[in-house]
Order: sequence, then structure tokens, then C-alpha cells
Amino acid sequence: MDYDENQIGGYSISEIRGYLEKNQEEYLNRFRQIDRKKKFNGAAAFFGPLWFAYRMMWIEGFLLWFISSVITLFASYIIYMLILANIIYTKDSAGLFLFLLWIIKFVIIGKLADCIYWWKIKKRIDASHWEDGKKRSIIQRLANSVECKGASIWSAIVFFILLDFGDAVVGAIGVAMATVMAQI
Repeated sequence: MDYDENQIGGYSISEIRGYLEKNQEEYLNRFRQIDRKKKFNGAAAFFGPLWFAYRMMWIEGFLLWFISSVITLFASYIIYMLILANIIYTKDSAGLFLFLLWIIKFVIIGKLADCIYWWKIKKRIDASHWEDGKKRSIIQRLANSVECKGASIWSAIVFFILLDFGDAVVGAIGVAMATVMAQI
């Protein structure tokens, strides 16, 4: 396979740079290596949905938060049932189980974040080349109409506030589930 230093995966480096703001060289190197060996993205792993929002990937950040919340609720339900069945006796055991879930999520996000970021940048570049007369779905038109280049700390801050509200809702659902289960 021919190597072109001005392209990654058939996409122009200059176009890719247009969608990166911070750490351009680092991400260009990561994208070059994606097919061979995935690097671990510690920032994405640690900050999760907020990293996605910072990198202007709000849908992916929301989906990650939603899936994580559902899994945590389900795990909490299982832990509660194990406590009721006297299989788990202490809060420490329950906390350890939730911590192990967090570690799994941490590793998965850290390994997949760059792949998702690269995929999203390719989609954005492809969308920038669409012909105006071409028929597109509502989602494609919306994605193409929103300026999604670079990185934004404000995007992450707004997303943090929204997720904090969402976490409160999920917490209330968890309390309601526990209350119902306690009455059974």
C-alpha cells in the first residue's frame, strides 16, 4: 500500500486539521495508527461524555452517558437484589462491584474514543463535500448545518450542567426503584 504523508485513510491532512483544534499532531498520529494499534486515550476515559462534548461530539457523549446510566441503574438493581438475598452483606462489596463496572467503562472508552473521533471527523469531512441538490436525511442535514469543528470548553461546561441534571433524574429513578423493591 502506498503511503501518502499528506493523507490519512484517503482524507487530506489539511481537511482533518480543520476539525481538530487542540493537540493536532497528537491526534494525527493517533489516526495514522488506528488500523495498526489503538492508543489509550486517558482524557476520554477519565472524562467520558464531557470529553466527547469538548470534542464537539454531543450525540456520542449523550449516548455514552445514557448507556452508562442505564447500566448503572441495572447494576444497582442487581446489587439491591443480592443484598436482599443476603448474598452481598456490606456496602463495601456493593461499592467494589460498581467500581469494577467503572473500571471496565474506563478501559473501553479509553480504547475506543480515538476510533469514534476519527469516524466522526471522516463523516464531517464527507458531509462538507455533499452537493447541495443531493437528497439527505434530516439527521444528515442537521449534522451538516451545525458547526462542529475544533474543541470547546463551553460545550463541555454546558454538557456537564445538563448531565448533572440527568444524573439527578437517574438518581431519583434509582431511589424510586429501591423504595418499590423495599415494599415488595
